[in-house]
Amino acid sequence: MKAGLSPAIRAEQALLGAVLLDPAGQAHLLSLVQPGDMTRPFHGQLLAAMQRLREQGVPPGPMAVHEEVKKDPDLPAGVSHDGVLLADLMEAAPRAGHAPAYAAMVIGGGIRQRMALRAARMSQAARGGDPAVALRMAALARAELDRCQARWQALPEQMRRELPLRAQDRRGHTDVARQLNAVRDEIRRLRHDLELETQHRLEEQLALIAERLAGAAAASTALRERQATVRAAGEARPRGPGAQAAGAQALRDLAASPFQLHAVRGWLRPGHFACPEHGELYAVMRDLAAAGQPVDPVTVSWEASRRGVAVDAVDLADGMGPLAVASAREVHRRGLLAQMDQAGRDIQASASEPAVSTAGFLRSAHDHLARLEPGPARWPSHHAGSLPADPARQHDNPAASRQTPAEREPVHEAAS
Repeated sequence: MKAGLSPAIRAEQALLGAVLLDPAGQAHLLSLVQPGDMTRPFHGQLLAAMQRLREQGVPPGPMAVHEEVKKDPDLPAGVSHDGVLLADLMEAAPRAGHAPAYAAMVIGGGIRQRMALRAARMSQAARGGDPAVALRMAALARAELDRCQARWQALPEQMRRELPLRAQDRRGHTDVARQLNAVRDEIRRLRHDLELETQHRLEEQLALIAERLAGAAAASTALRERQATVRAAGEARPRGPGAQAAGAQALRDLAASPFQLHAVRGWLRPGHFACPEHGELYAVMRDLAAAGQPVDPVTVSWEASRRGVAVDAVDLADGMGPLAVASAREVHRRGLLAQMDQAGRDIQASASEPAVSTAGFLRSAHDHLARLEPGPARWPSHHAGSLPADPARQHDNPAASRQTPAEREPVHEAAS
């Protein structure tokens, strides 16, 4: 067994080797695995050869597979005629009877590859700046997710079963709880010894309690900071001075023509603004208009100050009311693209995280994509016609099914 191989490669080797060792008992798994699930092209071509044999009613044993692989025109003779490669695969399978477990690993890896590719395309399209293209890539990602979820759920329950992992954040909570319990125990001892111990001893106990309280407070603060960092990293807001200037302009224009708020409130959200403070100011305008209160630079700045947002009324003056909706659309466009970019990045990160189970990854991908769906009635008119028709399913194309995701449609990641 070669050292230095990834767990994904080893799972592929073990699955193929198990089928070669026990074609009669394990060949049924060939209908569950797809060549595109394999990270190594040779493994995908070997799997396709096994599937062709099974369709012909021929058990995919070593000799039959060797002869079938030699017919593959895409493999060089030095590879297709090398029977040692098949022997190596059989040696890499610890137990032929464990093939269902190996198949589940390979299928889970294939699902992650497919979704990571779709997410990369969505993120790349979002960075391209065209909402129509980004919306189409998001729709294709949702369609791919639906197929992956249906495929995973169709597997036998035993194959889908994965051991749960301890949540990382719980460790921080446990540390805080342990230190607070220690403080509670010290206070209990202090109350018991209050009339029995000397003043010096009581002072030592109080000092120990103060020290442990400080430790618990520090642990709690560190935990909150870690959680805040995670939340901040997941915020999907547009970046750059252009996005900030667009938000400031939209606020000035809406303040100059507040009756336009009814036209934008259905699709423009505070989270679309690059600056959180701008989003809060927009929320103030929206709330004032909903309450029937006057909306102008003075009233907005007054209400914002009550909510802890410092703004000078001068900063909201000199807007161009007739351009309010157009300015809001630009903020929406930038915010929508930022959300899609972030969702794509988050899905890719989750796909590459071994600690996340396949079922957990599918749920996470669903949540990220669902947050991009505000509902048809809330899309502004400038995106009308951007949503695509149901995409063609690539797995219906036999030629495409024999390719890895990276071979089907290369993605050139834009610099972040």
